[in-house]
Amino acid sequence: MNPRLRKLIGVIVFVFGSVSYFLFTISIALARLPGTELWRHLLFYLVITVIWVVWAGILIRWMLKPRPGEV
Repeated sequence: MNPRLRKLIGVIVFVFGSVSYFLFTISIALARLPGTELWRHLLFYLVITVIWVVWAGILIRWMLKPRPGEV
C-alpha cells in the first residue's frame, strides 16, 4: 500500500475513532460514575486512557510501517 494512502486512512480512522471512543467512554462515565468516590473516577479514566494510548500506538505503528523491501 502506498505510504501516503496508509497515512491518510490512518488519520481518518484516528480522528473518527478517537471522537467515537471519547463519546462512548464519556457516556459510560456519566451513566456509572455519578455519586462514586474520587478514586473510582481516577481509576476509570486511567484505564480508559491506557486503552486509548495502546490503540493509538498500534494505529500509528501501522501508519508508519515501511513498504515491503524497504528498511
